[in-house]
Order: sequence, then C-alpha cells, then structure tokens
Amino acid sequence: MGTPRPEDPPSPDDRSAARVRTRSGGRSERVRRAVGEAVLAFLAEGKITFTTVEVAERAGVSRRTIYRWWPTHDDLLIEALSLHVRRVEPPDTGSWESDVRAFAHLVASFAADPVDLAMSGIMAGRRHPDFNALVVDQYRPVLGAWRQMVARAVARGEANDTHAPGTVVTMLVSPLFLGPLMLGRRPSDTEIDRMVDLVLAATRP
Repeated sequence: MGTPRPEDPPSPDDRSAARVRTRSGGRSERVRRAVGEAVLAFLAEGKITFTTVEVAERAGVSRRTIYRWWPTHDDLLIEALSLHVRRVEPPDTGSWESDVRAFAHLVASFAADPVDLAMSGIMAGRRHPDFNALVVDQYRPVLGAWRQMVARAVARGEANDTHAPGTVVTMLVSPLFLGPLMLGRRPSDTEIDRMVDLVLAATRP
C-alpha cells in the first residue's frame, strides 16, 4: 500500500464495519478466504477492475454465492483488503525489543509481497481515488494497533514518551515499505536489524 501514515486518526465511521459480513468457521470461512485470495491475486496483477464471474472462477465458488455475500465490487475489495492487512498485525510478546524486531521483519516481508507492491503502484498513480480510500479505511485499525505496540512499551517503562507512537512507527516502517519500491528488493535481515537498533536507541528510557 505504499508508505502508510500511522498518524492518521481513526475513522469515526469505518465503512468496513458496516459492509463486511462476519462469518467464522466451517465452509463459510473457507469460502470467504478463497474469495479474498482470488481478489488479492487480481490486485497482485495490478487489476482493480474484474468481474464477479472472474472472481467466482478463480475462487472456485458459485456466482450465486458471490452475488449473495458480496453484492458490490467494493464489497469484494473490502473482503480482500481486510484479509490482506490482517497479515501485518503487530506482535505482543511482552517485550518492546522483541516486539519491534519481530514486527520489523514482518513488515519487511509484507511490503515486498507482490500484492502490496502492486497496490502501491495503483495508489501512487492516483487514478482510482475510491480504491485508495478503501485501502486507507482498511488500514486504520491496523495502524492503530501499530501505535498501541509503542504505547504498551511506554506504559511498561521500556520506551520513552519523547516521540509520539505514530512518529516511532513511521520511522521504522517507512524504509521497510520504500525499500522494495526503490531498491527492488526486501531489506536484508542485517539491514532490518540495524533499523530496529536505531528505533531502540531513539526510544530508550
């Protein structure tokens, strides 16, 4: 999705809450995941315009199911984006150092994923503002969780409160997202650990 903006305020009216249907367990969950993965596959190809028939065929489900559960194109995108952003939820190990280190490696792999790279290109082109808005909406809860990771460390006395949580997150994730776009590769583990060391030094109590 390109470089996120962790300081964006939470949305007071998160459209995803109203539009994404919650189904868990059993066949419903399998269908939901299959449809989400099918849409993500289209996004990885740089396509945000696809038909219900194409999604049904790629997901291996009936068109009737798609029309019943995801009646609009936006519903399909929200399903896929919701699945996508959950893959970068931050860890909660109980330790700031282990949290930030595990989180950095997670983000590095996530940002180098073909789906996120393609989405970054789509968003950077600014030709599809409605799609960009959907992406931002889906990331709001995740960005809040990223900030909470920092806030927990401050509350435990493991990090100082000199910098706002959003600033700390931005300092860490920006180069991780920009690396694949500018260098064409995921940062090495050594490079990631050096970034983490800088964040730890900046937040030391």
